[in-house]
Amino acid sequence: WDRKKALDNYLGIVKASLEAGVLPRCHFEDVTRADIYGFVVPFAVELMKLAEESKVPIKIRLCDTMGYGVPYPGATLPRSVPRLVHAMTHDAGVPSAQLEWHGHNDFYKVLINASTAWLYGVAGANGTVLGFGERTGNTPIEGLVFEYAMLTGSLNGMDTTAITDISKYLEENCSYKAPVTTPFVGENFNVTAAGIHADGVIKNEEIYNIFDTAGLLNRPLGVNITDKSGAAGIAFWVNQRLHLTGDKKIDKRHPGIEKIYEWVVKEFSTGRTASLSTEEMVGQVTEHLPEYFKSA
Repeated sequence: WDRKKALDNYLGIVKASLEAGVLPRCHFEDVTRADIYGFVVPFAVELMKLAEESKVPIKIRLCDTMGYGVPYPGATLPRSVPRLVHAMTHDAGVPSAQLEWHGHNDFYKVLINASTAWLYGVAGANGTVLGFGERTGNTPIEGLVFEYAMLTGSLNGMDTTAITDISKYLEENCSYKAPVTTPFVGENFNVTAAGIHADGVIKNEEIYNIFDTAGLLNRPLGVNITDKSGAAGIAFWVNQRLHLTGDKKIDKRHPGIEKIYEWVVKEFSTGRTASLSTEEMVGQVTEHLPEYFKSA
């Protein structure tokens, strides 16, 4: 086949779909390494002609199949996402409502490219749960959710606590545990190990938490206890564990907190590198703060 033959055959399939009452959704695979004005735009123009004749809003999905897209308007085609979207909306005449973006994360640009496509006129961005997808994965839906909120100032009815539920479901039913540093779902996402940070959040959580993670993700701020946590980190852990707020909070200068801190320092002085487990901390709190924590 030459390009004309390929185009004619593809258009034939689209026509057959229209005759069958099917809404065509045309995938432009590898568009970020394609000949934009030599083939892609003329191809889209022909599709829009069919859309006008049939009065059916034919959709076009721009697929960054190898993750080559970049968000810079100064970059050249076919890699520049802004220029690519502009070519589709202005030169090919594709309405924004009929454009989708589908990205891959080969160069760590999957979320910023999807956001850029949105900003330059693509109505829909494809996403997958936790970024699952071929090779390096696709745009994480949870990332798109918060990007949408930041761009528009609204969640538009979305319940973001479902993100945590999804992550737990995958761990419990699909044997998949997200890497601990994964945004929004990783075990360490909103957990600090530094005492100075814990000291700050005791005074005001906004000092070292990116947003209300308890309200939006049902994930309260956490602290990993190490020799760097300090007495402030231990006090924060205890107060959170026991749900102590306001005047009931235990101060970092409490004798029991100081004894636990001394034990932690001793543990790490002998070569320990791993943070304290919940079970170890419960044991220490039970021993040194029996009036607050009488049993595990």
